[in-house]
Amino acid sequence: MRDLQAQSRRGLKLIWRFPAALLLAGWSVTSIAGAPKQFKMPPDFDYDRHYAKLAANPPHLSAARLPKGYKIGKCLLVVDGQTRISGPCAYILHKGGEFHIAGPRQVYDGIDYPKAEIGAMEMSTDWWASVFKDEDGNWTGYGNENVRYTKGDGSAWYELVKSGACFSNETRRQPSDTYQQRVKLCLWKK
Repeated sequence: MRDLQAQSRRGLKLIWRFPAALLLAGWSVTSIAGAPKQFKMPPDFDYDRHYAKLAANPPHLSAARLPKGYKIGKCLLVVDGQTRISGPCAYILHKGGEFHIAGPRQVYDGIDYPKAEIGAMEMSTDWWASVFKDEDGNWTGYGNENVRYTKGDGSAWYELVKSGACFSNETRRQPSDTYQQRVKLCLWKK
């Protein structure tokens, strides 16, 4: 019973931490107190057609086309036995060692498509993940469940343990929790 209560508290802490994680991942969050910004796409921009072109032929990783602060490194992301990223990747480091990684064929707003002023207009063509500390100081994270997803909905990594350049939840998994994903994520800076 105690394990279940602790896990529930940890889950609630992750929910409260989620908006901060969105900011770390570079996503815009409108002010709750203020009115949401009115967003108007250029009249000639066809989101679905543009996404289809990017998905069919995503750009290749190069330092010249990365957003400010991003660098090229080497990453490994394995979720439930599926290798999602293995090799060159883009990454950005944040305060306290927190970071975000993206696969080599990821697209970026304002670079590969018009600047997204709202999250619904963001695009993704590769796997990505974010690792950060929760309010208890434990490592946790999430990633996309489909290369097209721009949010981490559906990810359940819970507590991650750091070992060298890698993070894993293998030793912290609850065997009875069928929702929790097995994850191993490594970032080697070049």
